[in-house]
Amino acid sequence: MDVEFPDATSVRISHQVPASPERVWRAFTDPADMAAWMWAGWGTDTAAESDVRVGGRYSVYTTAPGHETGWPTDRWGFVGYYTEIVPGRRLGYTIHWDGPVGYNQTDAMVVDEVVIVDMVANGTATDVVMWHMGIPADDVSAAEHGRGIVEMFGALDRLVAG
Repeated sequence: MDVEFPDATSVRISHQVPASPERVWRAFTDPADMAAWMWAGWGTDTAAESDVRVGGRYSVYTTAPGHETGWPTDRWGFVGYYTEIVPGRRLGYTIHWDGPVGYNQTDAMVVDEVVIVDMVANGTATDVVMWHMGIPADDVSAAEHGRGIVEMFGALDRLVAG
């Protein structure tokens, strides 16, 4: 797995997933699959919804293992809208954090982030490149996003391996 930080506001991860592009696509768009890997097993009672069409909404929520002081609930999530859909090849979506990720706990306005996922068949596997952009430039958030995405890809690998 290759993790790059092109600038202070983005992370680019390249990873070979041991499954077909169709299976990887389903993992990114099917609510049951999304719930199985997108929080990397960090919380409990994870649930997802998705309306896979341009402009359609998705959400993935989990119950945090503990209460975060200053955050009103132990239910954390991320939500967004699909911006680009090429089944089995490319998925674009926005991401808005509904959980205490640090930079959304200040009085500053937090804009939605953008994720683009490209999938290319490589034998029986799929080369996946994920760009996560629009991360606040605060010297820690991009690295934390990268760490979290690496953990998520490990959970994705476990899911598609059966």
